[in-house]
Amino acid sequence: MKFLDRVFALLLNACILIVTLAVPAFAMMSSKQYYYDQFEKNGIYQQVNEAGNAEYTVIDYVGGETGNRAIFSDEQLNVIIDHIVEYLFSDQESFALVMDNVKLNGEVTDGVSVFGDTAVKHMADVRELLRLCIAITAVAGVALVLFAVYFSVRRRRGQGGILLKYTLIFYGIFLLAVLTVCLWTLIDVLREGFEMSEYTGVLWRNLHHFMFPDPEKFANAFLNDTLTEILTLDLFMTAVYIILAVVFSALLVWLALGAYLDKMVKKSRKMP
Repeated sequence: MKFLDRVFALLLNACILIVTLAVPAFAMMSSKQYYYDQFEKNGIYQQVNEAGNAEYTVIDYVGGETGNRAIFSDEQLNVIIDHIVEYLFSDQESFALVMDNVKLNGEVTDGVSVFGDTAVKHMADVRELLRLCIAITAVAGVALVLFAVYFSVRRRRGQGGILLKYTLIFYGIFLLAVLTVCLWTLIDVLREGFEMSEYTGVLWRNLHHFMFPDPEKFANAFLNDTLTEILTLDLFMTAVYIILAVVFSALLVWLALGAYLDKMVKKSRKMP
């Protein structure tokens, strides 16, 4: 049983990590309000300068075409946000979006294709990955409950007091993996002649190797399009910071609980 305890302790921690990473990520991805707030924060919406004049963000690469520049009203940007969220979390057939009354290259134009073909293909890949992650998270959630029940039973029998030790082992391995990716990125930054200020962008690119191991899907993830002009790196990094805060908070609670459970198991073993 000790072997199973060790294996299940590692798997329990893997499930906790998956759930705490995925749940806040899904919550933000499916929240239109999150995008609204980020567009406001990052200046994508209309701004008013000190002189009281309206300033608009010019969106490049409309329809995936170089030289296509457009100004979208806040209402049109909200339509785009709604379209993105609804596509990701529904069975909508295509990501393609056509809009009227768009100020394109200085002229109000109807029938504007907001996203290019590469963006449409990429978002299909993203939705496929999202559905896989949702399925994995659901399995991890069920497994988490089962492992919790298992260790609860083991604790009542005065056994299974290894949670804290194997939690530390698991996160030691996980931290080593994270540091390896960070070092790999640093090597890429230095080798490719990037400035250190571009480290985050290179790290984001390298993470796509894990998200899209297929070379074609990986290539489609890096494009010039309306999609990348409005869903900026700042928007994604804000989500990353929020997710990390949730994960670290959950980890601290779990470490405290693991220490308490191990203490209780050791105490029960000493009892006659």
